[in-house]
Amino acid sequence: MKHFSRTSFYQQSGAVLVISLIMLLLLTLIGVTGTQVTSMEEKMAGNMKDQNMAFQAAESGLRAGEAWVAGQAIRPVPNNTGSTQVWILDSAATAASSNWWEERNAAWWGSNAVQFVATLSDIKTNPYYLIEQQYFDKDSLTLGISTDNSGRVLYRVTAKGTGGSDLTRALLQSTYSKRF
Repeated sequence: MKHFSRTSFYQQSGAVLVISLIMLLLLTLIGVTGTQVTSMEEKMAGNMKDQNMAFQAAESGLRAGEAWVAGQAIRPVPNNTGSTQVWILDSAATAASSNWWEERNAAWWGSNAVQFVATLSDIKTNPYYLIEQQYFDKDSLTLGISTDNSGRVLYRVTAKGTGGSDLTRALLQSTYSKRF
């Protein structure tokens, strides 16, 4: 059996304890940093999911607007109030800016656009769509004939969708052509 003398016990400097504490501190910092990174990645994934939901909602609104135009047997008469669901491109709503859709708030969309009526799961507010007549191309090349109303009409369909919250928004546009 080996006996330790009192002098060897007092000669120890505690280097192992200091190194162990430093290693424990480093492992704690690595663990806390890993937790923060994981939390940030989870938030980013949630935001990406919310943005994707808003995009899909706007896509549904866009397709609903295009389907409405496709279902019309006669050419709807556009006006500057949208009461026929088709707006005139140079109306008062668009005269101030060529990008009117960037300047309109949720209240404007709620009172001027058509809301998509189907139920979308996990979406805060159903998407809205708005249809504008952009151009009418007559079939007849003869000038001076005012009774020729057959031709192709180009419409711009603008849809606004939200995700799981109204703070996440997506805006989509398409150009749709219909022959009347």
